[in-house]
Amino acid sequence: MGVSIRRTIVPLLALAGCALPALGAPRPQPAPPPAAPAAPGTPDPWAVLQEVRRSLVAAGPTAADFVQVYTPAGFTTGESENGRLALALPDCLRWDYQDPYPKSFLLCGGVAHAWNSEDKTGRRYAVDRQKEPGLDLLLLGVDDLKNRYRATAKASANGRIEVALTPKEKLAELADANLVVDPASDRLVAVSYHDREGNLTRFEIKGYRGLPRQGQFSPPSGIKWEEQ
Repeated sequence: MGVSIRRTIVPLLALAGCALPALGAPRPQPAPPPAAPAAPGTPDPWAVLQEVRRSLVAAGPTAADFVQVYTPAGFTTGESENGRLALALPDCLRWDYQDPYPKSFLLCGGVAHAWNSEDKTGRRYAVDRQKEPGLDLLLLGVDDLKNRYRATAKASANGRIEVALTPKEKLAELADANLVVDPASDRLVAVSYHDREGNLTRFEIKGYRGLPRQGQFSPPSGIKWEEQ
C-alpha cells in the first residue's frame, strides 16, 4: 500500500477501529488470563471502548470533522491537514481531505480506494483485513482484542478518558496508540499513534453528526482506477 494511504488508514483504523464491532465469527483463541481489577476510581479501558463501540453502531452512518497532524520522529512540529471523516459501521470508513490538498480515501470490505477528484485518477487496493496492521481491530471484539493488546485508562482533568493501547507482540507499523473519549457523548475526540520509526500521527475529531448513507460509501464515477 502506498505511503500516503497507509499513513491515513493505519492510524485511524487502529484507533477508531477499536470502536467497531466484529465483522464475522472470531477465530478460536485461548482464554486470556483474568485482568487485574481496576483501582477504585480508575476507568476500565475495555468497558470504555465497548461503550463507544455500542454507541457508534447504534448511531448509524456518521460524519465528523478532523484535523490531522503528522510529526516526523525527531521534530516538535509537523504537517497539518483537515477534512471530513465518514463512518458506516461496521464495514466502511471514508476520509475527505480538504486543506491544503484535496484527496479522498475509502475503505469498504476488503477494498481501499484513494483518489484526487481534481485530476480524475485513483488507486484501488485489495486489503487483507486480518493481516493489515491495525485492521484486526476492525474485525475482533473486545474479548479478542485483549489477547493482542494491553490497555490502560485514566481520567483527565476535563472529564475525558484517555485509553492507551500497546501491542503484546511487535507489529510492522503500530508501536502504540492513545485514544481520548468524551464519556458524555461516547465519542472519540482525539487519537494519536506512533509508528515503529517514531513518527507521530494525531487526529483531533469534533462535530459528530448523522449522515445519509446514499452516495457516501461508493467510489466516485469518472475516475480512472489503477489496480495496485
